[in-house]
Amino acid sequence: MSVSKRLLVALSHAIERFALAGADDQPTLVIAMFQRLSYFEREVEMYRRIAGQGTVTVVGLVEDLPPALPPGIDHVLLDETDPLAREWSVTVLSPRSGACLVALDTETVFEDSPTLEAGRRFEGSWSFRREDAYHEVLRLRRAMAGRTATSTLDRIDEVLRAVVASPHDGGDSRLEASMRFVTDQMERALRGEARNDRQLDDAREDDRDRATGARTPAFLHRWTAGGTSGTLPMGLLGLRVPEIESMRRSLGMRAEYAALEAIGQSLRQVLPQRADRAIRIGAGDFLLLFPARHAADLARYHDQVQGHLRRCETRYPFVPLHGTAAAAVTRNRPLPVDEVMSAARYSAPQHLPILA
Repeated sequence: MSVSKRLLVALSHAIERFALAGADDQPTLVIAMFQRLSYFEREVEMYRRIAGQGTVTVVGLVEDLPPALPPGIDHVLLDETDPLAREWSVTVLSPRSGACLVALDTETVFEDSPTLEAGRRFEGSWSFRREDAYHEVLRLRRAMAGRTATSTLDRIDEVLRAVVASPHDGGDSRLEASMRFVTDQMERALRGEARNDRQLDDAREDDRDRATGARTPAFLHRWTAGGTSGTLPMGLLGLRVPEIESMRRSLGMRAEYAALEAIGQSLRQVLPQRADRAIRIGAGDFLLLFPARHAADLARYHDQVQGHLRRCETRYPFVPLHGTAAAAVTRNRPLPVDEVMSAARYSAPQHLPILA
């Protein structure tokens, strides 16, 4: 099922507390795939507590060098291209119980989310059955072979043997049904809250440029807060309309405002999804943001913008508008806004350099 990051965090915390509650059910194993070290650092105290009660604890991270982790926590380093690098999972296994959550990063966002990070979309499933957790551990054990210390694999195998030696009660289907009902209700509530957040966000005048209807740099900072490099790809299209800088001086404020209004309408017409945003950076400088888009998409949007700008000549103040632009597709955070806008200012008309 599709899972928002906000629900995924709540489910992860529930399973981590499930692990803490099993201090008398040893040996216990916890394996968690965190994607990035910065995500683990937000939860490090919980995992310090889990490892502190003797639980075999392993975390997977996309990093170049082994990180400094608290005592008792082992790691497996993942390459950017590794399938596990897109996985967010928490698995708990012990002789008498088990739980698991496995979610795959779709690298897309839910449209109504108030921030990019909160809106990340995953495809996932979860279970509080020991059998499911056992099979998840087997899958992860195979994937980690050769990429983590032999001593870590030996400790995982010790738990697996203890599970096999322990009678299996099949789990409690009533608990499973109740938990699924609760999570369905949580997801509906979170979606409704996200829609409300979006409506409140749309009503904030301090985040909206009055002349164009585009967003402001203050909105950009808030909307992209909390993101981590290496996850969601973001398409940036920087646009500079040089005529705006001199229009007030040559034609007056009314003409300038009319031209800006026309530009704003043009930009809104090339934002195909509600998750896309247009930001007014300066007098005639604009930044268009397209989550989870690629270079070919940006080139198409650029052509559409240029077409709309050319048609502005047919309406007041009857001045042809020409945009110079540059684009980038990046997983870096913070976003390279300055680099894209600088390239747009020095680009040739109708040409679209795409930054590496």
